[in-house]
Amino acid sequence: MKTKKSEKIQDLIIDKYYEEIENKVSEKIDCDNTLLEKKLKLLKNKLEPMNKLPLVKIDIQKVIEDAIEAKVKKQEKVNLLLFLLLSFLIFSVYILLININGFGFFIRLQILFETLLPWILIPASLIFSKGKV
Repeated sequence: MKTKKSEKIQDLIIDKYYEEIENKVSEKIDCDNTLLEKKLKLLKNKLEPMNKLPLVKIDIQKVIEDAIEAKVKKQEKVNLLLFLLLSFLIFSVYILLININGFGFFIRLQILFETLLPWILIPASLIFSKGKV
């Protein structure tokens, strides 16, 4: 209840500050509220020079587009780095397996990849894209 009362008093002070009501509000103001009134006057004095300055035109849409573009570029760099690291890791494991098991293993592995990967990757891509083609 006390907060509603203080909010009401603050609203009355603000109304008085903007000269929306008459001076009968001054009877309800106590010491704490005079402090708020002083702060409002100080703020008004600080903001007056801003009213005299010409308006600065800011293209908010351009700022938002630039921010989105920067975010996309950063994400692309991260994706490229992850792709390169993962490719290097897979290639290294592949070379290591060929060195251990010989060149015949390389041929069998290639045939296995060429026959099984399409049957695995196509349904997996449809599942991850949720049927969107």
